Amino acid sequence: MPDVIAMLHRDEQAQPKPDDYPVLRRWACCAAHLVSAVLVASAVFTTTILVLGLMFRGAFLWLAPGAGYIGAPPEGVAGVVPFGALPWPTRLAYGANFTLTQMPVLIVLYDLRALLRDLAAGALFAAGHASRLRRMALGLVAYAAAPIIGQVVVRTVGDGVDLAWFRTSSFYALLVAALLIVFAELIRAGQAIKDDRDGFV
Repeated sequence: MPDVIAMLHRDEQAQPKPDDYPVLRRWACCAAHLVSAVLVASAVFTTTILVLGLMFRGAFLWLAPGAGYIGAPPEGVAGVVPFGALPWPTRLAYGANFTLTQMPVLIVLYDLRALLRDLAAGALFAAGHASRLRRMALGLVAYAAAPIIGQVVVRTVGDGVDLAWFRTSSFYALLVAALLIVFAELIRAGQAIKDDRDGFV
């Protein structure tokens, strides 16, 4: 009986306590607040662009080869076209293009916030961490592929202005996605080691 009591005591000690990892918990909490703010700002920005482009006839939106602008018409930029001057099918195609680019960003930020909140709570090797990292990696791959898919839609409809199908950020997104997959496997291995340790008799 004393051995059983000792084993239970050891398992309890293996669980993170509120005072464990104070530096990590503090920084993870700050990062979670920052990511939450960025997530809200990104959602508001995405909604604003879609509303202006699709419901207010492209007010305050401008397109040029390789760039888009919001606000007053840009000066000194060749080929600037008011978004509202484009045919309705082309505006829908650009709206789909923009949505394909922004949705993966929102998904990645959402999972990153959840991961940081778990770390702030002291859960270093929670079972869902590896899955979240893999979802974030898939989101980054989707973000990298979005410009190509979006341009296929725009060129199919016709009357496109910004026809850039590749962005440097896509390359960086793929690089970070590869790193996240490595981290996901690291977390999974850490969780397996922790489970083996906690179940050791």
